[in-house]
Amino acid sequence: MSRKTTDAKHAAKLPASRLLAIFFSTSVPRQVSVVLCLLLASIADGLGLATLLPVIGLVSGQAGSDSPAQRTVAAVLDVLHLPATLGVLLTVVMVALIVKAALMLLAMNYAGYAGAQVATDLRLRLLDALLKVRWGYFTRQPVGRFANAINNEAQRVATAYLDVANLLTSVIQSVVLIGVSFLLSWQLSLVALGLGSLIVVALGRLVRAAKRAGREQTQQTRELSARLTDTLSGIKPLKAMARHTSVGGLFIADVHNLHQNQRQQIVTRQANRLLQEPMIGIFLVGAFYYATTFLQMPIQEVLVTGFLLARILASVGKAQQAYQAAVLSESAFRSMHKTIEGAETEHETWPGVQIPTIARDIVFRNVSKSYGVRPVLRDFSLTIPAGKITALIGPSGAGKTTVVDLLLALHTADSGSIEIDGVPLENLDVEQLRRQVGYVPQDVMLFHDSILTNLTLGSSEFGPAEAQEALEAAQAWEFVKHQPEGLESTVGERGTLVSGGQRQRIAIARALVHRPSLLILDEATSALDPVTEAEICRNIKELSRKTGLTVLAISHQRAWAEMADEVRRMEPLGS
Repeated sequence: MSRKTTDAKHAAKLPASRLLAIFFSTSVPRQVSVVLCLLLASIADGLGLATLLPVIGLVSGQAGSDSPAQRTVAAVLDVLHLPATLGVLLTVVMVALIVKAALMLLAMNYAGYAGAQVATDLRLRLLDALLKVRWGYFTRQPVGRFANAINNEAQRVATAYLDVANLLTSVIQSVVLIGVSFLLSWQLSLVALGLGSLIVVALGRLVRAAKRAGREQTQQTRELSARLTDTLSGIKPLKAMARHTSVGGLFIADVHNLHQNQRQQIVTRQANRLLQEPMIGIFLVGAFYYATTFLQMPIQEVLVTGFLLARILASVGKAQQAYQAAVLSESAFRSMHKTIEGAETEHETWPGVQIPTIARDIVFRNVSKSYGVRPVLRDFSLTIPAGKITALIGPSGAGKTTVVDLLLALHTADSGSIEIDGVPLENLDVEQLRRQVGYVPQDVMLFHDSILTNLTLGSSEFGPAEAQEALEAAQAWEFVKHQPEGLESTVGERGTLVSGGQRQRIAIARALVHRPSLLILDEATSALDPVTEAEICRNIKELSRKTGLTVLAISHQRAWAEMADEVRRMEPLGS
């Protein structure tokens, strides 16, 4: 059996326990509060309906039969020491309606808060898991998938929680109302149960269609979000080549599939609701005829029982509609948990606990590294003296960035060793090592926020004074201080409100703001003009001499080769 077939059969069954798992994913006190409010509201509703029977009897002047429902109402009034007068009975009905409404409002308030909390908890759990995964996991995943999970899927989970709460509401109401109806007429109650089951079975096909639609929506939305994120990230070259219109063709199939899916959801929901109405109406007509002709029930009992049975069937219908709505969103709950669990299994683990120092040197000894079947480094050796500037130069594909990735433990070497001050890298606390590093990549990432926030990344450790010092070292303070709002000026989405060179200098300042022991520049000045690049080189060299900063620069530019204390040229393997 194929995996697709197995998944389809598994999803088609969808036990109620999986939906209840959404409801019970919040705190126990909140679960108890919601269920207790729903139960008490349903009991109040049932008491109010049962009280209608003696009310109608008093108004019509007919005592009616001594049914269990009437005896129950009489017993309640006796406990409360109230007479069974018309005013008292009408007051009981009104109070029951008010109490029911208040308890339902309270229950839905709890449910709404809990649904939002479930979505928030999942978002935070996913963010925490993503921030702890190893680097290799990110390189295999589309970024849009995680953005879709945090935005769209988490919101659908909150909706699913409310749908399940509505389902529980309808189920509890149905159970209580059925209990009241048995006090009036067990014969009609059994018929109502049979018809309710018939409605559920007859419209079950619509629920199964909703399950498929919800599953497909989750998959299609995830794929569309991933493609859209990738496209918008690289929209500038597409527009520059007038290819932005043709790339839209990549989205046509995804958008049309999503359109078909959403149309199916609308049809199944409306069909479920509209088909229930004539089925319930036909039953009530038949029940009225059966009760008056064959059971010869008093008219007041027929009216109250008919109204009660109509409420039961409507409640059963609402339960099925809520179930259908819940299964539409349940796939988002499963998808998000799957994403979180996948990220949590990829958590970065490192056995080392020794606090690193960069006081003497960093040494690569006969290091080899391959990506799949493609070797990048073979028996590579390098010494990076502390407090000096070391430049790695060479063509693309020579493995320069791989050297950096191995040093930062983003990847592990296949063989050989890397030592920092004589201590093997695997014995060091990698988190503490990275805290001592300032890293500037060629492709700069800036937030749509202020220059200050982009430098400090929201940390309270650093303020305007530290930011200005770092900007001066990166030759960026002159243009920043002339901005309309200075450090508080916004750089725009991905830094589009500043020039490419200014973005690069802000990124260099961000790497320097926490005063690192090791500064790594991966083609960090490639977007700068020669004069600015030379000034930054001089500033960093002066900073290195003054503070003992160790610098590893990867560059094709002459400025770094001329400025560096140590220069190592690398060539691709096999060249």
